[in-house]
Amino acid sequence: MRYAVRLAYLGRDYSGFQNQPNMKTVEGTLLNALEKIGWIDNPQDSKYNYAGRTDQGVNALSQTIAFNTQKKLILPALNTNLPKDMRCWAYSPVPEEFDPRRDALLRTYKYYAIHEGENFKVMKKATSLLKGTHNFKNLCTPKPNERTVRTLLESKIEKKGDLLIFTFTSKGFLWKMVRKTVTILREIGLGKKPLPYLKELLDPNYQPRGGISPAEPEGLILLDVKYPFDFIVDEVSKTMFLKELYKNYIRERIRVKVYSVIMSELEKTR
Repeated sequence: MRYAVRLAYLGRDYSGFQNQPNMKTVEGTLLNALEKIGWIDNPQDSKYNYAGRTDQGVNALSQTIAFNTQKKLILPALNTNLPKDMRCWAYSPVPEEFDPRRDALLRTYKYYAIHEGENFKVMKKATSLLKGTHNFKNLCTPKPNERTVRTLLESKIEKKGDLLIFTFTSKGFLWKMVRKTVTILREIGLGKKPLPYLKELLDPNYQPRGGISPAEPEGLILLDVKYPFDFIVDEVSKTMFLKELYKNYIRERIRVKVYSVIMSELEKTR
């Protein structure tokens, strides 16, 4: 039987998703757990595959993997062999030829950033200009001979309190495309670059000096990967991950409070 499985993880403590020798990665940790409980013998024989790679520090809610196994899928059994910042939380039987990368209909990424005085109206206009089909050669790190034309079905920005929330949806993305796009949108919002500069970047013949640095990975989430079927949610696994997220949320709130106190005290020091 072949299955597709949803995987959520916090990427902060991992060197990206893809398995790499002598490095702690999401995929390496997951494969070790799958082999430990006997669901697969090795990735090749089980026809294991995944929807896409994420870089070091990037988070995911709906990373999707697929593999063949003769075992009955009980996700809590798998999750007891995974660290708390990583959980498989939904699954679906799929055809033998299913490929989680090729058969994905849409992918959605969200990027969260602290508002630092950017002109929101200008950024909103710039973000809307990216919707549609464009050549993102200057807004990614392309592989040799890789086709860099992509279609963004959704490209928007919202502001909630002091948070800027960018949302991008497409069938496929290029390496570092979202993070480089966020960088240039924020530079336009801060007045470091004019709005017409975005149109120049979408011209594949234009070569920006020094390139564009990608935004920090911690703000990026692979939010969803859509397929032509529904997943069966394992409520126990979902609840376990929600509890871990809440613990991390409390830790971060305490950390922010400590930082604010330290900054306040330093500012008073003469």
